[in-house]
Amino acid sequence: MTAFLRTLLAVVLTMSLSKAEACRVAADSPSAATVGTMQQETPNARQARRIFDDAYEMIYGQEGASFHYRISILGIYSSEGSGWYKGNKSKSTTKKSIIWDNGDIKYILRKGKGIVEIHDPKVNKKDKLLQKFKFNRDDYDYSVDREGDNMLVHLTAKPGADVNMKKIEALLSPGSHKPIELRIKVSFFWAKIYFSDFKAGGIDDSLFRFPREQYPDHKIIDER
Repeated sequence: MTAFLRTLLAVVLTMSLSKAEACRVAADSPSAATVGTMQQETPNARQARRIFDDAYEMIYGQEGASFHYRISILGIYSSEGSGWYKGNKSKSTTKKSIIWDNGDIKYILRKGKGIVEIHDPKVNKKDKLLQKFKFNRDDYDYSVDREGDNMLVHLTAKPGADVNMKKIEALLSPGSHKPIELRIKVSFFWAKIYFSDFKAGGIDDSLFRFPREQYPDHKIIDER
């Protein structure tokens, strides 16, 4: 689930809208009935993709972002944790693990097991879900409209696209540019991720360093 979550978070973190852009989008937003048939070449779709790409570069830039999340799938599975992202570096914490990824080496501490695994983040041999849910921005058609006072960004898989996430919806606050909720259509069900304590910038690189001195008794297993 960690790899699945990481992929979903990568989507929502790239969908921030500025207040001015949100106002312009609202003027030519499609109705709910026509969202599913939007094509990439429409003005609304081109604007949504441009905003998405700009936000992607902003979030994965030199300042980074942090947040707390809660996952809900069919009301049966639930999980929560916190994440810090900056460029190709990341750190995440859940009830079962802590992951430090400095861009070159990934350390996974398995809580309660006394072990720390070392992985190559560029290979992800064990992250089968990460491969299954790989996200490519070019595989989707884009559109933007409103849901209440917030902005709703829609991504719909293009016909013939080999993707497992068929539809993605990101609910965003137009005033603060913060993600509120992410909805992912996978097969026949929707996975929902709720965000809180979202902060952009101020991420120090020391967060991504594995503090080996704090775990002197843990067994190190090199999976590279």
